[in-house]
Amino acid sequence: MEDDKEKSNKDDNEKCEVLSSENQQFDYNYKIIIIGNTGVGKTCLTIKASTDQFDGSSVPTLSFDYLAFYIRYKGKTLKLEIWDTCGQEEFRSIIKSYFANASLAVVVYAIDDSKSFNSIEEWIRQLKSQCSPETKIFLIGNKADLEDK
Repeated sequence: MEDDKEKSNKDDNEKCEVLSSENQQFDYNYKIIIIGNTGVGKTCLTIKASTDQFDGSSVPTLSFDYLAFYIRYKGKTLKLEIWDTCGQEEFRSIIKSYFANASLAVVVYAIDDSKSFNSIEEWIRQLKSQCSPETKIFLIGNKADLEDK
């Protein structure tokens, strides 16, 4: 018989399985918004998370892109709705409307772009004014793979 510590470690090491999205029933639904300045790699992160492929040829997002996929984790099916928002200054007032009902917000900055780093505080301020207090906020420093950083 496994003790509680061994069972907990086994559960922590369980991998997620990406499922087919056709007619999928789910136990939980999570809305995830990806925000940050333009050019920090938000779309690349979204594609990598959903397909496990890297596509460095993406073009700037206009307004938002939406992607939904399903994963199985610990015996439950989760629907992840990812809202990949644009980072251009002129669209920021529009994308705030997508913050509502977010379960998770991911603020992305590029480690080779000090302007994107300096914008983090403003992005988080906007999130806190538009999202529920229960919304979890994550910060990702992207582009660590670049040679000239």
